[in-house]
Amino acid sequence: MSSTPYPTDPTYEVRFGLVYRDLLLIPSSAVFLAAGILLVGENPFIGVAGMLLGGGYLAVRLITVLSRRVALRVDVTGVTLGAVPPWPRTHTATVPWSDIEAVVLWRQVTGRTSVRYLGLQRRAGLAPLPGSLRSGLLKKMTRSVVPRDVPLQLAIDSRPVSFWRLDEKRLAEAIDRFSPGVELVRAD
Repeated sequence: MSSTPYPTDPTYEVRFGLVYRDLLLIPSSAVFLAAGILLVGENPFIGVAGMLLGGGYLAVRLITVLSRRVALRVDVTGVTLGAVPPWPRTHTATVPWSDIEAVVLWRQVTGRTSVRYLGLQRRAGLAPLPGSLRSGLLKKMTRSVVPRDVPLQLAIDSRPVSFWRLDEKRLAEAIDRFSPGVELVRAD
């Protein structure tokens, strides 16, 4: 019997699934859905809004959890950044180590909370990753909400650490194992 805390496979892979935040958001969404159903007869606008908010979140979480898609994979070939369902699998990007200069963890502040992102600082001149922003208007909007110390190309090629849990220690170990020249940068 092995006493190692991780499997012998050195690949670091995380799939979309339940996270701690769901302990609050799933019951809250169920309350919104139930309130919406109860209120739709008395106040259709509020009832429909409650059903859309609560039901929408519950539907997205169900699709995300049942998909079991890869959110992040670090292996000998490079780094795979998954796409949150219901976005199509074509938005998943696999980047070879030869294109990566650094793996960057950064935060986007959103009011009283923040959203953590994992991005890849890639060599200059490469095409945007599948699933990255391409619209000029969306890039301008992104620039206005992303911290100034995060380069725009890094921001648009990043993925939110949402609907999955990041184990920084295992991420760092996998990067060191597969591409010791690539840095793990914490800009958050």
